[in-house]
Amino acid sequence: MFTFKNFHFPEQDKLIFFLIFFFPIALILGNFFVNIFYVFFAISAIYHYKNIYNFFYSKIFYLLLLFLICLIINLIFSINITNSFPRLIKFILIILFVSEIQRVIFKNDYLIDKVVFIWNIIFFIVTADIIFELLFGFNTLGFRSPMPGRISSFFGDELVVGSFYHFFSLFILAYLIKKKTSDSKILIISLIFIFVSFFIGERANFVRLFISILIFLFIINNSSFLKKISVTILILLSLSIMPLLNNDLKHRYYYQVKSLYSKNGFIKYFKESQYGAHQATAFEIFRKNILVGIGVKNFRIESKKDIYRNDEYKKTMYRQATHPHQIHVELLSETGLLGYLSFLTLIIYSLYFSILNYLKNKNLFQLSTIIFLITSLIPVLPTGSIFSTFYGGIFWFNFGLMFSFNKLTKV
Repeated sequence: MFTFKNFHFPEQDKLIFFLIFFFPIALILGNFFVNIFYVFFAISAIYHYKNIYNFFYSKIFYLLLLFLICLIINLIFSINITNSFPRLIKFILIILFVSEIQRVIFKNDYLIDKVVFIWNIIFFIVTADIIFELLFGFNTLGFRSPMPGRISSFFGDELVVGSFYHFFSLFILAYLIKKKTSDSKILIISLIFIFVSFFIGERANFVRLFISILIFLFIINNSSFLKKISVTILILLSLSIMPLLNNDLKHRYYYQVKSLYSKNGFIKYFKESQYGAHQATAFEIFRKNILVGIGVKNFRIESKKDIYRNDEYKKTMYRQATHPHQIHVELLSETGLLGYLSFLTLIIYSLYFSILNYLKNKNLFQLSTIIFLITSLIPVLPTGSIFSTFYGGIFWFNFGLMFSFNKLTKV
């Protein structure tokens, strides 16, 4: 049983472990606290620079540095340096964060179970709050979602609980499996996570979570392939019935996407959706600025120009946004081929090396980070911004954890 009396913090890393414990709380409290989280990690990395010396000789560091150099070049050609410069500083903090979390977790990996135990408690409180809001129309603190058919939980006006749920659900499953929870209970808990994500109403995050949990269970479960396929089909059939029980869900999961079920449905849906207008605009911006893009955080400026109006897209008049809601076209439009290819090289190599480590060490927490990263990068599906505080914060936290679980030394 977990008790704080038996939990001995490494003396020099007490604050860092406290921050890791309460990272989910920082996400709930808002961007200011997420930024504080990364700043403290960066300060700690600088303070412990002698202990992270080996990190600076790793291929991961060189690839992070390459992406940083591309962002510096991108800044020079940015159409608005004032917008882009803070993102450059933020990425420097991310590099320091990755080095520091690797130092802390690598030498204290026995403590990760304690960390995820705390995450369990927070996650199940959020789950209960989501169900409460689903039943009563407001959450336990009285917050109401600003959009019908969407659940916001503790995040208030921010409709981001789906991203939160996607990330932490995999860690919770890994923790429960490590604690020898029976296969039948794991399956039931997995189904609960899938259905809760479905009822949150964030379609893209639901698809990512659904795929993530299926991949996770297919890898770790020893049941026959036929049984796994049968359970998957049963889940899909259940999900197809769910929208019939709720008008808001019917609207989001059927009426808003009904064009998907027609001839050339995907293309038709894409051209009718606002996300389609965002992504088409971002790709057109990339075509006009192929090498270095327009500068990070400048989609909001460039996308409103009349030259990007395209009446093939029904929502072209609403194409302007803070970002194009898709990581790949965000990077292409704002950092060009130079930034995009350096980012892709970083991610592919990191995944390759982490998968080798997982196959050798069978660390279920690392498997969780690998699956999350892969599903976060599914093309076309809408995402948050890779440079944003909330979505970017989760993405790079996951990346840092994935790297920190590596036990093979030649990185």
